[in-house]
Amino acid sequence: MIKTVNQQIIISQAILDLMTKFRNMVNDCIRIGLQNNVTSLKTLSTKSYRYLGRYDIVAYYKIHAISRASGILQNRKKSIKRGFKIKHPYLKNDMIISCYGFKIDWNYEILRIPLGGRSYFDIKLNNFVLKTISTLKVHSFCISALGRLSISYSKPLNEQIECTSIVGVDRNLGNVTVGNIDKTTRYDLQKCIEIIDNTKSIYKSFNRNDNWIRKKIYVKYGNRRKNRVNQILHKVSKNIVNELKENKQGIAFEKLTFIRRLYQKGNGQGNNYRGKMNAWSFAEIKRQIKCKAEWEGIKVIEISSKDTRYTSSLCHKCGKRTLYDKLTRLMSCDDCHLVIDRDVLAAINIAKKGDDAFHRSKCLSGEA
Repeated sequence: MIKTVNQQIIISQAILDLMTKFRNMVNDCIRIGLQNNVTSLKTLSTKSYRYLGRYDIVAYYKIHAISRASGILQNRKKSIKRGFKIKHPYLKNDMIISCYGFKIDWNYEILRIPLGGRSYFDIKLNNFVLKTISTLKVHSFCISALGRLSISYSKPLNEQIECTSIVGVDRNLGNVTVGNIDKTTRYDLQKCIEIIDNTKSIYKSFNRNDNWIRKKIYVKYGNRRKNRVNQILHKVSKNIVNELKENKQGIAFEKLTFIRRLYQKGNGQGNNYRGKMNAWSFAEIKRQIKCKAEWEGIKVIEISSKDTRYTSSLCHKCGKRTLYDKLTRLMSCDDCHLVIDRDVLAAINIAKKGDDAFHRSKCLSGEA
């Protein structure tokens, strides 16, 4: 599990020249990859490494430029397969990335970045960065054109928690339900819906017809909405992971495949409903929980969409599929007379599927 820590720095002219060279190398590699129709790192290295010899730069920056270009080309290839409209790819902003050659001098608390010719650029690290990476393994650094230094780090994987049970996660627009048949907890996300509705009302209040100005204002309030929603999701995911760590439990997610297609234009739904559902951060809450859980050594299981079908309507006792009341969101089973909230039912069914998958993988690894 890899994380990053950030710090604002003042960039010298030497680093600016290095970042410009790195951006030019990435764009040259992208051009060579498009000409030869290659995306893999190995093939792109063969085609472009000799061409990068014209740049007076340390050799391992060339390797990272090829890797960066390969990632951009692979993303372009995925977009073509999905049918998206694409433009000519290129790296727009100056940057520099490397996992080789740099040094951290703990005595002077500085990061030394090689410039070539046995010369270095020294960056004074602040107390927060030093405290974060002091006991962990440092992997790489990245400097952007805005003067932002990012250092990636990780910790050993031998701190895996031996989980005693599995809980399921049911993600909804207004809440996140986590639990199993023994205990279920619901986390309210109504505040996120209020933030989304408030931002939409701000959009509707704009009367200016200038598309360029309108776009800038939309981006400003869109980023504001995203930051406020992500902060709420951060608190919820942190509470979920702390509870999992305390109870020594693993977590199982259902795979929501192509869910955005349910709310496309032309499906017979209203604009307000589609806008609200398309602003649903179901992937962000999963990303945050998964990231925090893996960092703490908690087992994370993802169940396929085939195995988690009808989790909100299948009785977890008898397995019979029944309907639910849309007003109360309660599911009642006629056979076993079970009355339960459909979100709680979905979390229990996902937990049962995750528990089965966990024990299957445990047995296979023991046999091996």
